[in-house]
Amino acid sequence: MEGIGSLIGGIGVFFVGLHLLSTALKQMAGRRFRLHFAKWVGTSGRAGLVGLTAGFLSQSMSALSFIVGSLAGAGMIPVRRGMLVIFWANAGIGIMILLAVLDIKTVVLLLLGLAGVSFAFKRPRGFEALSQALFGGAMLFYGLIMLRAGAEPLAEMPWFESVLMAGHSSFLLAFLAGALLTALCQSSTAVSILAIAMTQVGLFSMEQTMMIIYGTNVGSGAISWLLAATIRGTPKQLIMSQVLFNFIAGLVFVSLFYLEFLAGVPLVQALVNSLGLPLEQQAALVYLLFNWGGAVVLSLLLTPFARGIERFWPATKEEEWSRTRFLRDDLTDAPELHLGLLAREQARLICRLPQYSAILLEQIRDDRGKVLEALHASFLAVSREIDAQSSDLLGRPLSHNGLELLLVLQNKQKQLEAFESLLFQFSLSCREWTGNLRSTFQGTFLQGLDFLLHTACEAETSDDETDVRQLVRLTQDKGDVFQSIRNAYLSGEQCMDIQDRTAFLELTGLYERMVWTLGRIAALQSTQKRLAGVTDG
Repeated sequence: MEGIGSLIGGIGVFFVGLHLLSTALKQMAGRRFRLHFAKWVGTSGRAGLVGLTAGFLSQSMSALSFIVGSLAGAGMIPVRRGMLVIFWANAGIGIMILLAVLDIKTVVLLLLGLAGVSFAFKRPRGFEALSQALFGGAMLFYGLIMLRAGAEPLAEMPWFESVLMAGHSSFLLAFLAGALLTALCQSSTAVSILAIAMTQVGLFSMEQTMMIIYGTNVGSGAISWLLAATIRGTPKQLIMSQVLFNFIAGLVFVSLFYLEFLAGVPLVQALVNSLGLPLEQQAALVYLLFNWGGAVVLSLLLTPFARGIERFWPATKEEEWSRTRFLRDDLTDAPELHLGLLAREQARLICRLPQYSAILLEQIRDDRGKVLEALHASFLAVSREIDAQSSDLLGRPLSHNGLELLLVLQNKQKQLEAFESLLFQFSLSCREWTGNLRSTFQGTFLQGLDFLLHTACEAETSDDETDVRQLVRLTQDKGDVFQSIRNAYLSGEQCMDIQDRTAFLELTGLYERMVWTLGRIAALQSTQKRLAGVTDG
């Protein structure tokens, strides 16, 4: 009973350690880490090295592929460089497998004690997440030590030997078991380490362990595929590169396994046997060959591989619109220059607004509102980046005019966000109008809105102040005008039912608020151009 207790307890300690380690690493991966991560992958070689390190530290390709996918979707790293990170992260995970089969009990116990004290008393301050990660990693390895100690007596029992011999012909079952267990515990590393630990004490044969290892990797890819079912665009490309990495490598290595087992051709198993290593280290080398071999081959075939991925899972319009063009993270030593780039990004955002009126005038086809939703979501994404960059600039040394210009840009951005929210709400309401309302708005309000949006873009990008003055004049208080328009239409359109009249009042109310907000933006445009002229001078 003591052996069974040690076996079950070891499994529990192993998964608790894995949970503590994963949780701590997520806490350490904040916004600043992601920004540094994007800089670290500046070249293909560095991308591979970062992937190797990230894979070793995270021990979760599902989580890592989603993180890299989100970075690529935000335009922080190129897609193909992100693929290299993912390829070599798989190789990095294999290092943990190798460490797990070495005799590091003394090191594990020392780390367990030191990290445990640090984690319990939260000392030193500011390193709580690191202490938790080290403590979780130490518990993970100590759980393996307990598991091995509990599993050794099982290998000596006659009934288990007969079961093991009967399983020699069910390699496909071992493969499926590896894939299923990976789906249950969400970690191919965990299942592989457990299988290798049981191989070490004779519970599994080498052939069974190889197929379990192959199954865990394919199962990990299947999990990522299922989790990414609703994801589109660039993040999908990165996640599917991880899925195909596992599927392609799994197809190759399972084929090699059956070729070696059935035809007697010396391949993977013969290679690891020839090294004269203990059985558990041979199994660890099989895991390394699977992941390192896949990383090397797909890195060499990156260009055709990426083309295939991009063809089947292309980037979405929303992603293209959500990427900033002028904002940079490496201009902290030139805040005045950054101000100019911030203004250009804001101008680009304003000049995207006429697409709303183009959709309403049916110049852009949008049957189900997907383009409208993508336009709104991308506007919010770029706005968040502009807000974050402008907030960062407040802490930088700026001249008096530069600081005043920054405050104007921030105020204008708030007004712009309010205007876009009204415009989006107006556009959604217009999608529900009837034929009478359509004819009422099509030739007057929508044409006028389209003209105002194009004028706002011209005023933002032009050096001629007359364009700004024209926008100010067009958006001056027109409350009386709107009220007279409402009265004229409501009294003249006797055929309008209650629903149409309510919708008409709602739409004209939104329209009036949009014109008023655009007038405030025009006033800020005028102030911005004056301050920009002083700053340039």
